[in-house]
Amino acid sequence: MRLDNGKRRMIMSVAMDLFSRNSYHRVVMDEIAREAKVAKGTLYYHFKSKEALYASLLHDGLDQMIQRLKERFTEGNPIDNLNLFIKEMVSFFNENRSFFIVLQREEGKLFSKKLDNCYNKICTINDLLGSLLEDGVDKGVLRDDIDGTVLVEMIMGMIKSPVLKGKITSERQSDSIIKVLTEGITIQGG
Repeated sequence: MRLDNGKRRMIMSVAMDLFSRNSYHRVVMDEIAREAKVAKGTLYYHFKSKEALYASLLHDGLDQMIQRLKERFTEGNPIDNLNLFIKEMVSFFNENRSFFIVLQREEGKLFSKKLDNCYNKICTINDLLGSLLEDGVDKGVLRDDIDGTVLVEMIMGMIKSPVLKGKITSERQSDSIIKVLTEGITIQGG
C-alpha cells in the first residue's frame, strides 16, 4: 500500500511548514502526523525517519529550483540571462518561503550524510550562475578581472539576504539588485 500523491504532498507541506517555524530537533513525527491528519504508522511507512522526510523536502525543493532555472535560460544575451536568473530565484524563494527558510537554516550547518546530495544541488545552482557569468565574460559584456567564485557568492547573498528579511517581494525590487550588478553604484564619469 503506497500513499497517494495527494497524501504525500500534504505530509510534505505540513512538514515543511513545521520545519520552517521550528528547528529540526523541535519538530517530531507525531506532530507532523497529527497536523497532516494521517496515522503515525502511515507516516513511517512512507518516510522511514524524520531525517528521511527532511531530506526529501530539501531534495524536492532544490530539484524544482534547478528545473525551473534550467528551463528559463536561452543562448541569448548574458545580461538578459543574469536578469532572468535573479528574478527566477527571487520569485521561487517568495513562492516557496517555507522551503527557503529551511534551506537557509540548513546551509549554515554541515550537511549530514543524507543531505550530501543537497549540497551538490546547491553547487549545481551556483554552477548555473557561474556559467552565465562566464558566458558574459566570453562575449565581452562582463568584466574578466573579478573572481567568478566570489561574484557567484556575492550575487547569491544579494538575493538571499533581502528575501529572507522579506524586503524583496516585487519585480521592481529584483530590478534594484540587477541594476546594482549591471551598472554598479558609482555615477558614470564621476
